[in-house]
Amino acid sequence: MILPGRRLFRFFARWTERDDGVSTNTLLTLLMVLMLCAWFTDFIGIYAIFGAFIAGTAMPRGRFATEVRHHLEFLTTTLLLPIFFVYSGLNTRIGLVNTMELLAITGIILVIAIAGKGLACMFAARVSGETWREAATIGTLMNARGLMELIILNIGLAEGIIRPTFFTIMVLMAVITTLMTSPLFHYLYGRHLGKPVPSPALPDSLATE
Repeated sequence: MILPGRRLFRFFARWTERDDGVSTNTLLTLLMVLMLCAWFTDFIGIYAIFGAFIAGTAMPRGRFATEVRHHLEFLTTTLLLPIFFVYSGLNTRIGLVNTMELLAITGIILVIAIAGKGLACMFAARVSGETWREAATIGTLMNARGLMELIILNIGLAEGIIRPTFFTIMVLMAVITTLMTSPLFHYLYGRHLGKPVPSPALPDSLATE
């Protein structure tokens, strides 16, 4: 799909130039292609999202991609993304983490997650020549989990690979590490500038890692 698909989908770019923009017919054709790819990967036993993802990587860039993003971004961020987070929240059963042992496991996983991503990225940035403050800021931003983490967790839960208790623990880890990002960023970077700074854009609309 990635290599032959780039040639196959060039007609989207040609239609965009011909119509001086992405027309309704072009957008509908694109959505049908994406749904067909999602159906195919689901049919062969791979989660549907990966079919749409692979199709997206093969789509032409430039004006076509920019205008499609403009047309779909509002619907995605205001409707589809909140629905997905509600779905993830409904799958999260906080009451399952109800013993000291499970709370301890949650804390250990949280520490490992921060050390494995946030601290690792901080030290990598420091070795690359950044100051400690800048390295810590980079580590803080990279430590945030988000959309991709939740997608993988929901796939695992739906396929029976992980249990609801483990799903809940991992969602708590993803949420806590993401919530840590903004206050730590302002503490490390905003204080250095001596004035408020905009909140950082988290990966994948809360993101993807």
